[in-house]
Amino acid sequence: MHYYYYYLAFVILLLVEFSTCFSPPVAFFRTSIRQQAAAASSVEETIIIETDVIVIGSGIGGLSAAACLASTGNFDVTVCESHDTPGGAAHEWKIKGFHFESGPSLYAGFSPDRSPNPLKHVFQMIDEEPEWITYDRWGTYLPEGKRIKDAVGAEEFYEKLKVCGGPDACHQWERLMKRITPLGEAIFALPSAAVRADAFAGLTMGVRYGPALANVLLKGGSSLQDPFVNILEQEGVTDPFIRNWLDLICFLLQGATTKDAPTTLMAYMLSDFYRPNVTLDFPVGGTQSIVNALVRGVTKRKGSQLLLNTHVETILVNDDKDRAVGVQLTNGTVIRAR
Repeated sequence: MHYYYYYLAFVILLLVEFSTCFSPPVAFFRTSIRQQAAAASSVEETIIIETDVIVIGSGIGGLSAAACLASTGNFDVTVCESHDTPGGAAHEWKIKGFHFESGPSLYAGFSPDRSPNPLKHVFQMIDEEPEWITYDRWGTYLPEGKRIKDAVGAEEFYEKLKVCGGPDACHQWERLMKRITPLGEAIFALPSAAVRADAFAGLTMGVRYGPALANVLLKGGSSLQDPFVNILEQEGVTDPFIRNWLDLICFLLQGATTKDAPTTLMAYMLSDFYRPNVTLDFPVGGTQSIVNALVRGVTKRKGSQLLLNTHVETILVNDDKDRAVGVQLTNGTVIRAR
């Protein structure tokens, strides 16, 4: 859902570390870098490659940043990936005919054309996107009861609370959502891609999204960056099932618990999960199709490329040591950023 609102200061470069159709470019770039290494050893000279922007790592964050930059048509982008497969933590493998996935496992906000999901915005900017299917329930085994067909949405969750929660669980959940929903709705109105770090931030934030930013700050203020557990304690949410359930959601989203997950992330997700007629999404072809779409966003642009089996040994800086100017690979090749 490798989605994802961690802080208001979220920018595309921090989307945080998400093939058969990709196999040809993989083979090409893998061969290319090995040929360069062989040439370097034979002539005992350093091979130098020039590009505009270097991105280290082809996880969801790296590929998103690279694809968005390449989509402008103004930059040649080179992505260096140490492994033989792109995707970072979002990868898959097959064992005895069974398909397994690792990394992101919960996706929402991708199937609608209009969505606050930041990765959806990336897909729209690069004009590449997987096909999505939707579903509204899953099966879970819970210590508090037998196998439950969980459904997203507020009404279904209240039914689950009656089965698995304590006598005050429904009241606690209602109190929590009353606190969280206004903040989540305010966050929906402020796309993370609009939060920029250049001189035009005032234009974007002040003119177009100024009211939305003011609303977020009014609803959340400094608490946006605080761990979500603070909200639970303030609202007196003590029911064991609710606390365990929210820890599960945090783990699925971020590999963390409510003690570590930021309030912004959870306010966004809970408001989205428990609204009327909500559905979850899953990419046709699995998580790899997300990675493939982002890779296409990079490699379809002339001058931009993904280099696999390309381990960065050193980041090179200028003489003043205030700007990165390139990288040196383990085979001695130097890639310079113009």
